Amino acid sequence: MRVRSLGGVGGVAVEGVDLTRLSDDEAREVRRLYDQHGLVVFRGQTLTKPQVVAACAPFGGAFTDRVAQAVDPEAPGIDVISTRGYGGDVVPDDPDAVLGATEWHTDMGYVTKPNRGKILYAVRVPEEGGKTGFIDGQMTYRELPEALRRRIAGLHVVQSWSRLERLRQNSDQRAYRLDGDNQLAPNLFPDVVYPLVHPHPLSGEMVLNLPPMWADGIVELPGAEGEALMTELIAHITQAKFQYWHAYEPGDAVAWDNWRFLHAASGTPGRCVRTIWSVSINAGPEIGRRLEAA
Repeated sequence: MRVRSLGGVGGVAVEGVDLTRLSDDEAREVRRLYDQHGLVVFRGQTLTKPQVVAACAPFGGAFTDRVAQAVDPEAPGIDVISTRGYGGDVVPDDPDAVLGATEWHTDMGYVTKPNRGKILYAVRVPEEGGKTGFIDGQMTYRELPEALRRRIAGLHVVQSWSRLERLRQNSDQRAYRLDGDNQLAPNLFPDVVYPLVHPHPLSGEMVLNLPPMWADGIVELPGAEGEALMTELIAHITQAKFQYWHAYEPGDAVAWDNWRFLHAASGTPGRCVRTIWSVSINAGPEIGRRLEAA
């Protein structure tokens, strides 16, 4: 097993290991790397859909019963993310249009018990675009000015599925999903409240949590003051020095810690084919609360 750093923004790349044939020692080591770095790129994998699901085992197992996720007939838990749709039969109207671009977010940031993480497996890699970006919330917290740390202590952010759906109302993303009308239905989840800063459930390290895709206000600072604070924090979080953008190679399996990292998608031109198999790693403790119960 060969391990190298992905640079100053956190994460490691691993070569010389087969996720379908891990020894006990290798399984312990990949879990240690995942827990320590929060972002691990496994190079050169050859995986079927069931093997992608099984690859979650060292990290806590696959989360196969997510609300609003359609069940893949080959492997429950798998989601197919492709510029040609779930079944490979969607043809974009505009070959130059950028498909699948998303802003920075946590996965399942609209429920109180988010999944531990995710694995993205590169099945087909586009000639252009198709990158996934990552930002380490532990790093962004460590580099906050002390005065801003004190200012945000004890504050909470409203995270809203309906906010995203308002932004998506003119989108055609449903066509690219298996059972997209149900997966992306409006008002599917009530608003939740998360701490702006919370200890990582396993390490105890403090994480700065403000996912721009879901963030819809500061509970304790409604109105302009809260909006200004969110703008200031998002400008800090999204600085280029904190961003790692992964350019996939065929066979890459990228695992990240969703309790710690934000992620985003650059999007892919419609003329290019990009296909990723995605599976969530099991959920854990409750980090958020329903808004009315906060």
